[in-house]
Amino acid sequence: MSQFTFNDLPDVVATLVEEIRGLKSLVESGQKNAKADNANPWMTLKEFQQFHPEHPAAPTIYGWVRCGLVPYYKKGKKLIFKRQEIEDWLNAGRQKTDIEMETEAINYINHRRTGK
Repeated sequence: MSQFTFNDLPDVVATLVEEIRGLKSLVESGQKNAKADNANPWMTLKEFQQFHPEHPAAPTIYGWVRCGLVPYYKKGKKLIFKRQEIEDWLNAGRQKTDIEMETEAINYINHRRTGK
């Protein structure tokens, strides 16, 4: 970090104020984008494709719907999806780590032994 003299302080403070304003505008624009995403809880098929981390093809999603693997709604002939339900569905697919599975196994065995 460079050293500033007393005479440099007005310029340094002005630079800091400008940078803080820039950061504030970035945060505010990010909040507006987040509110816009949450404003409409429904997604079309194309929005679902973009939202899903793997960006699956439409026939893949239709296959998931046909097999009952993904939560969906039908409005006429159109498929629509609730954003929160899709997030929950994606999070439900989380795989446990080896440590978590080992801990569960130990707890299960100990529970069976004690009969509690």
